[in-house]
Amino acid sequence: MQKIYSKEIVAARKAALTEAIVALKARGVTPKLAAVVCSSDPAALSYVAVKRKHAEEVGAAFEGVDLSHAGSYADIAAHMRDLCARPDIHGVIVVMSSKPEFDEIDVTNLIPANKDADGLSVGNLGALLQNGPHQRFIAPATPRACIAMAETEGKLAGKTVAVIGRGRTVGKPLANMLVNAGATVTICHSATPDIPKFSRAADIVFVATGRPHFFGRDYFSEGQLVVDAGVGFIDGKLAGDVEVAALEDLDIRLTAVPGGVGPLTSVLILENLLLLIAHAGE
Repeated sequence: MQKIYSKEIVAARKAALTEAIVALKARGVTPKLAAVVCSSDPAALSYVAVKRKHAEEVGAAFEGVDLSHAGSYADIAAHMRDLCARPDIHGVIVVMSSKPEFDEIDVTNLIPANKDADGLSVGNLGALLQNGPHQRFIAPATPRACIAMAETEGKLAGKTVAVIGRGRTVGKPLANMLVNAGATVTICHSATPDIPKFSRAADIVFVATGRPHFFGRDYFSEGQLVVDAGVGFIDGKLAGDVEVAALEDLDIRLTAVPGGVGPLTSVLILENLLLLIAHAGE
């Protein structure tokens, strides 16, 4: 088994971001990302801290907005409207717990498409599905990171791909993005009988279910590329969906957790932030 890390691609993209932000600041524009936190979950707070670190490292401004004590959806909506109307805020993301008190879709859709740095609002996801040649939209950051990691190993066009997980934030948009890239895609989920039949036959397997170390040797075969976008915790440590120890003697390439999709996602959110600024100026 060969582990694949995103360190080099992250460093290259952060260098390009730093250069672009210097140019924006010379024009009087300081890119600013706001993270709305609707949870006191330590994992959610850690996620925000990582986003702040990456933003500050490339020279972008960052603002955390704590709405974890909001009493109702109406309270959140009022705060979100005010935040998204601010001209100094160029992009907004929403951070929820794994068991959110409020509907994550409803909260995310409070972000207008022109300030949606994570690419998960209904406007951006709808544009992704249409995939028109002249459309401007922000693609979801985590699926973008999954595809970027896979493309370090070669082109996706003509590949057979299995996506395990049909979640709104990763699996569904990822499947559409893979189709747009020319791959032949099978989507597997909790109602799919015999998932290993599909995953073992694919050239590339993307796993995104949030079930740490659930997918063992039976799901994979020799020569595959496996992209693990799962986020979970075992004994307080970050863990992906793939049971790494069970795959040690297989000839596969597996993205690392931590150190793979996650850090790249943070950087791509910042790339999306600059795209939002560019779109606003067109």
